Amino acid sequence: MSAPVIPLDQIIPEAQKVIRHLTRSGHKAYLVGGCVRDLLLGRSPKDFDIATDATPSEVRELFRNCRIIGRRFRLAHIIFGNKIIETATFRANPREEDENAPGDELYIHRDNVFGTAEEDARRRDFTMNGLFYDVEPGQVIDYVGGLHDIKQRSVRTIGDPNIRFREDPVRLLRAVKFAARLGFDIEDQTYRAMITHRADLQKSAVPRVLEEIYRLLRGGAAVESLVLLREVGLLTELLPELAGRLEERPQTLEPYLHLVDQGVAAGEVPSSGLLLVLLFAAELQALFDEETAARVRDPLALVDEVLGPLCARLRVARRDVERAKLLLLAQRRLFQVRKKGGKIPTSLLHREGFTEALALHGLLYRVARQAEGAAPSQIEAELSAWPLPR
Repeated sequence: MSAPVIPLDQIIPEAQKVIRHLTRSGHKAYLVGGCVRDLLLGRSPKDFDIATDATPSEVRELFRNCRIIGRRFRLAHIIFGNKIIETATFRANPREEDENAPGDELYIHRDNVFGTAEEDARRRDFTMNGLFYDVEPGQVIDYVGGLHDIKQRSVRTIGDPNIRFREDPVRLLRAVKFAARLGFDIEDQTYRAMITHRADLQKSAVPRVLEEIYRLLRGGAAVESLVLLREVGLLTELLPELAGRLEERPQTLEPYLHLVDQGVAAGEVPSSGLLLVLLFAAELQALFDEETAARVRDPLALVDEVLGPLCARLRVARRDVERAKLLLLAQRRLFQVRKKGGKIPTSLLHREGFTEALALHGLLYRVARQAEGAAPSQIEAELSAWPLPR
């Protein structure tokens, strides 16, 4: 595949400035990873990351607006107002340097061994993420076959997938994320390895797993992500509290995720608290239903019973749990007000998180009315007719 030259106007000026300063100072510096992939696919990158042969301390000497972050993986953040250009030093596979690791232990505990550009490309997860772009000549540097796989719209690990997933099992979730978000197929050997090593996900750091769950849900392809998680058997490893219900009745979650995907496409980013509510919408239905809500004597006890096990296992931040509770308690009031046909009380309007609570109410209402067979135009008319206080 001959890669097209990426127009400079598609690369933000801050990234160009960092690359120019590094190269004029005698270093190699390239755009790397997801931004190169997205630019080649005609998508707008969320971030522009740079890889260089300059060490973090050398980068800091060159840029006054630089700070070094991380322990396991030291990175330079070069700050331009509200934009951050993440700049990483070329790295090698640390397993080759870790003399203390057991012979059969592949999990990467540290990742701070400097290397060459080619070594850096080969230590990355998937071929489409292993591309460099040299801005000045306008050239894609491909050590791993990423251009071919982008053309084939294929998710393929760099090297043996059985090794790559054992090195870092979170890559299992990243494979799902990229396949769902980009509409790519997972290459056969990679797919089989995902099934083989799905239980290795339990070895991963809990905060990283939770963050990937949120990314899957708010990435604009939550429905397709759920399908792929079920296919490869990752759902049981990831969300055992929900797996049984979702394996038998995936339709209990898909309508909510479909509306979340629509919102993400429109630029709405759901909070972690809202996502927690939606995962357990079926179990919390008693708080939403007009007939049963009034009979729930202790709504907070119900919320703790339903959300508690998952939140404890994944160490969900307290602020996200509290946000979920606020949203749920607001739903109880909103459904009661709707049943009576009145206006939303001013006291509720000024509560913390009311805007998001109202958005969640609209989402729950749409799913309920869709299940009853109401037409989309009718549902939207009903929602827009609800008077707010003046």
